Amino acid sequence: MVRSNDHPPPHVHAAGKGCEARFRLNCPDGPVELWDCNGEWTRAHLGELGEEIAMHLGDCCRIWSEIHG
Repeated sequence: MVRSNDHPPPHVHAAGKGCEARFRLNCPDGPVELWDCNGEWTRAHLGELGEEIAMHLGDCCRIWSEIHG
C-alpha cells in the first residue's frame, strides 16, 4: 500500500499477521529494496513480497507520484 500521509523516498508498505515491511521503489526503474521490517516474516517471504512489488513497479511508482507529486 501507498499511504497518503507518507514521506519520501517513494516506498510501499506490506502488512499482515502482525508484521509490516517497507520497500523502497527506486522509481522509475527499481530495484525494489527491503527498507525495514517490524515482525517475524522470514527472509524467503520478504523476498517473495519484493518480487511481487517489482512485478508491479510501474503501477506503484505511478500511484506514489499521483499521491505525493
